Amino acid sequence: MKDFSNHFRDLVKRQLLGDDPRVLVPRGAQDMMILATWRLSSDALRPNKRSRMIRIAISQNALEDYARGSDDARLAGDERFVTWFRRQLSAFDPNHDSPLGVEPPAVTWPVNTDVLNAHA
Repeated sequence: MKDFSNHFRDLVKRQLLGDDPRVLVPRGAQDMMILATWRLSSDALRPNKRSRMIRIAISQNALEDYARGSDDARLAGDERFVTWFRRQLSAFDPNHDSPLGVEPPAVTWPVNTDVLNAHA
């Protein structure tokens, strides 16, 4: 199966309007994991403070269905994914009170084939 990790990484990164977005796709897991944070500007005492981490977990089944689809089906899937991600972001509070050096609690957003593909 084709590796779509850079494609989804780019889709996520384009939606992050915050300062200095970091979007990583670690390798090795069966499902695709996308990790995203950005610099917050809400804490004057910590100008480099980063948002809570978002973990987007795209299931292997969703990726297989996506890969089997036509170019048009994948383009429609991209639009559904971006719409879903924007909706998730609009309800997400990236702020946290974790002390310097302590990872704030992350949030995981699973993506199944219903989100990514027109038919399950």
